Amino acid sequence: MSNDRTERLVNLVLCLLSSRRFQTSTKIARTVPGYEHNHDDKKAHDAFQRKFERDKAELRRIGIPLQSGIDYLGDGEPGYRIARSDFELPQIEFTDAEAAAVAAAARLWQQPELQSGSSDALRKLRAAGIDVESHAAASPVKSLPGAEAALAPFLEAVASRRVVVFDYFGPRDESAQQRRIQPWGCAAWRGRWYVAGYDLDRGAQRCFRLSRISGKVRLTGPEGAFTIPDGVDVLGFASASEEHQLPSRATVLVRPKRAWGVRRRADQIGPRTAEGDQACFSYTDTAATAAWLASFGADVLVTEPPELVKETIACLQALADEETP
Repeated sequence: MSNDRTERLVNLVLCLLSSRRFQTSTKIARTVPGYEHNHDDKKAHDAFQRKFERDKAELRRIGIPLQSGIDYLGDGEPGYRIARSDFELPQIEFTDAEAAAVAAAARLWQQPELQSGSSDALRKLRAAGIDVESHAAASPVKSLPGAEAALAPFLEAVASRRVVVFDYFGPRDESAQQRRIQPWGCAAWRGRWYVAGYDLDRGAQRCFRLSRISGKVRLTGPEGAFTIPDGVDVLGFASASEEHQLPSRATVLVRPKRAWGVRRRADQIGPRTAEGDQACFSYTDTAATAAWLASFGADVLVTEPPELVKETIACLQALADEETP
């Protein structure tokens, strides 16, 4: 469609929205730029009629509800209008749960590469009267800085069909292992981000939790290096990997009369040592458990297993770095 015709159609829509009365073709020809012609020139008037008919058909084709009728206060000539109630979008309405979900998603996507989309969406929702901030305050979302940092390059790799290389801590790995995959997509499941794809070294489909990635995700090789299989269900892979996750046992020392949240979660407390009470409990998510334990500060000392100790120290170091001016 040419720029001139696009501009003419926009002007026609504005004209037909401007009044509840039906606008005759004669009035439209006088007021809408692009329809000017000499009414006494039959050839020019016929050309206008053909152009006007094509434009009406185009408006109806793209879904604009064009109405036709007669304004009986006028001269009885057929006219046209667009009812605002049919043209305008309906009021945006969310339930409390839906609004909380939007607010939670906006809080999760804090990585600079991902902020613009969520910011634009929030502005539109606030303009529509949706109070997303209050729902966000009522529905806390745990921060996953490591996962968010890995998410952006994975999304880029999926879009460009490039291979990615990264170091990964498996549930039983004592050190990070390099993995090479053709990423098929990313999905969030129970507050955690996952990527699924084809593991080139193991020759099979695999699903990885982003919070277990160590260091940077590196894109390698040319674009369009692979094709994503039809019907891939990344969310299904993520949920299945979560269900098959074997629990680990954490052993921590808790200062006397402190960290009651840890004490309530523990299924075994004791014996008491000079550093505090020994507490044990089961967990499956190392990153989330470490962040939770780090929130107790000096009241909790993690002693087992090594991967939980390492992750908790990393969380404490990150908190210290944030507080350092």
